[in-house]
Amino acid sequence: MALEVVGSKAPAQGLDWLGFQEYLSKTYGSKNTAKVTLLYAKKFYHVLVQNYAQDLLTIEGVEKRMNVMKSITVLSKYLGCFDRWQEMRRRYSLKWWSNGDWNKPFDRLFNDNLNYDAMLQRVKEMIKVLPPPYGNIIKFDCLTGLRPAEAVESVRLINDKEAFAKYYKPERMALEHFRFSSVFLRRTKKAYISFVSPEILKIANSISAASSYNKILSYNAVRLAIRKRGINCDMRFCRKIHASWLSHCGIQSEIINMLQGRIPRSVFSRHYLTPKLDYRDKVLQAFG
Repeated sequence: MALEVVGSKAPAQGLDWLGFQEYLSKTYGSKNTAKVTLLYAKKFYHVLVQNYAQDLLTIEGVEKRMNVMKSITVLSKYLGCFDRWQEMRRRYSLKWWSNGDWNKPFDRLFNDNLNYDAMLQRVKEMIKVLPPPYGNIIKFDCLTGLRPAEAVESVRLINDKEAFAKYYKPERMALEHFRFSSVFLRRTKKAYISFVSPEILKIANSISAASSYNKILSYNAVRLAIRKRGINCDMRFCRKIHASWLSHCGIQSEIINMLQGRIPRSVFSRHYLTPKLDYRDKVLQAFG
């Protein structure tokens, strides 16, 4: 069954992708999220056109399938056929979360390639082969626990004098990411605050000092620089190392979750948890 187009946004011969791209830019604060959504929407547009979702069932990897489904959801809302997409999703039993995914944490826990020492070694290899500015981005990422793209944006803000005055609170020794909501408060990924010592700030400042790199500094630039040297880009390990090390140092899981942008939904965390006053000092001491 062909897609019955609503209005004039998607004529029979094709979809107005430029209009959809503008729609995404207004819907998402993150350019990267909008870019990925557009990519998957173009690739799987035929699912809505043909009213046939079999291709989605063959996608390997639950996370990728979720991203594809999210993209189709946004596209269906743009086209005005969201109800049809929901009916199709039920007909093909396309779930947002699979019970089998609960095995993933246990698989990771007993994977020798993903234990703390192995991840730390991989990160050290990346730092060793990279020029100092790129290597320092990775160090900064490990010390703040931000996602790779967030770490790059954080370094930019630190080196922007006007933004830094709003971004950093010296009395708290904290980077307040939430003040730049378009960058750090996305729909599914958030970063609220990071405690940083003067030494950590110096690492970020040293990256800007290398002006030739500052002009092209981006997560993609770091990733390509790593690959050119024959090593897989594993910056995702930085965030895992940050959380694991804080846990080893006795920091409460609720505090670690907060520092990594996750607000627990438990009644205890939301209404009764009152951390000790020295929790910031313990976090900074862990990376001292």
